[in-house]
Amino acid sequence: MTSSIQISRAENPVDVPFERLVEILLAAFAFQDGIVDPPSSAKSVSVSELQWRFARDTLFLAYNRDGHVVGQIWIEDIGKDAYLYKLSVDPVIKGGGIGKALVEATCAFAKDRGKESMRLHVRVELTDNIAFFTSRGFEIAGEGVHDGYDRTTFWKMARDLTAS
Repeated sequence: MTSSIQISRAENPVDVPFERLVEILLAAFAFQDGIVDPPSSAKSVSVSELQWRFARDTLFLAYNRDGHVVGQIWIEDIGKDAYLYKLSVDPVIKGGGIGKALVEATCAFAKDRGKESMRLHVRVELTDNIAFFTSRGFEIAGEGVHDGYDRTTFWKMARDLTAS
């Protein structure tokens, strides 16, 4: 599947199909309904929010052979590290290696810019997501608690980018 997928960094907001990105996010995160508590913030994502994020952060897109966007991943510069978020692939084609390709592209990008690690958060209930990121070289590096909760609600995961 990934042989027909192109991954590239979005550089011009005019070329970014923000409506399609919202559509992919909502579809990709829909399975979490009734599973994660508190509900994912992805449920309330909007075009204007993604446009704001684009002005601040780095976006990589996955395109199919017809040039349609089928996946996305965002990274935020957090000093010596980078923070990966909103990884999402169109559920119609999920499982073909697009998520892996997006993660590897962003890790290579961050490493090339001298970042020491890639960080992310994953909900404790999402064991398949934890396994996915573990398979990509991430390790649980801590726990987090959403405001108003008295239990761990997400894991902090990290991948060392300094190793060869």
